[in-house]
Amino acid sequence: MTNISSFYRLGIQQPELQFVDIKLDQDNLLFFDPRLIEYLQTPLTKKMQKHLEVFWGEVIKSVKLKSYEKSNYLLSGLGEPNETRLGYSLDRPYGNSVGNKLIKKIFDTIYNNLAVRTGVLSHFADIELFFEDISSDRISDMTTKIVKSVLIDYTQEQCRLHNIPMEKCIQKDIFDYENVKWITKKVELPIYNGKPILFTPKAIVRLEGAAGKNVSCFYRFAIRQFVSHDRNMLKDVSSTGKDGKILIRDVQAKYPVSKESLANWSVHHYGKLLVDYKTDHLQGRLRPLSDMEIMEIVYDSNHSQTG
Repeated sequence: MTNISSFYRLGIQQPELQFVDIKLDQDNLLFFDPRLIEYLQTPLTKKMQKHLEVFWGEVIKSVKLKSYEKSNYLLSGLGEPNETRLGYSLDRPYGNSVGNKLIKKIFDTIYNNLAVRTGVLSHFADIELFFEDISSDRISDMTTKIVKSVLIDYTQEQCRLHNIPMEKCIQKDIFDYENVKWITKKVELPIYNGKPILFTPKAIVRLEGAAGKNVSCFYRFAIRQFVSHDRNMLKDVSSTGKDGKILIRDVQAKYPVSKESLANWSVHHYGKLLVDYKTDHLQGRLRPLSDMEIMEIVYDSNHSQTG
């Protein structure tokens, strides 16, 4: 098994590295977490967040204006990245872009989603709570492509720090947030088996399935803190508690988890539901993975498939 540290003979492993010590010949089941990018507020994550804010703002604006050409252009740059080796990248054709069907689906979701149309969903990191078919893998891919220019700079910085050789290569679909364009540039990056590598800061990755857990967590918060106190929503709930008391399980039975429901509830409560969830519930619970958690993925061949 070949990791960055072993291939370049760094003499150190994950705890001493700031980037993920990925397996170079296999997938690494770790995923970019835009929520951590938004939360950490370091100089590096602030740069990334700026790219995400500009991109997402322009996509929403183009969809609301029914500017199909502009929205298609922006979404077409979200190719599935292979350079980070995160997720399932090695199982895919190199540079495979988001297909036309998915572009249309994302466009339709943005256009029809109540949370987007009312301004409740204004942060890129929140789309996993309201958009169907947006899993840890998909949002990780999208995030990677939007912040690619920051990753290139970061990788070059880490290579200079650890004396890792780089070669000139062409990189396509780099988001230029100042001009809102996808550009192609010749840059210097480390190369392995003829393909470039982008390093990923270890503080902004999460485990597989985290997006689904976030949805479940948001749903439970919504049920307990809002829905169960909304008299109008409780009118048709069948109670199973003593003396006709409505229990949490009764509310959940009436309102099963649904991203559409989460969007509707957030709008119904004027955005307070989402704001309270992020400030009162998530604050203090968000944390980067530990070195040990990352090591269980990148140093264990059972956590990936050979590409």
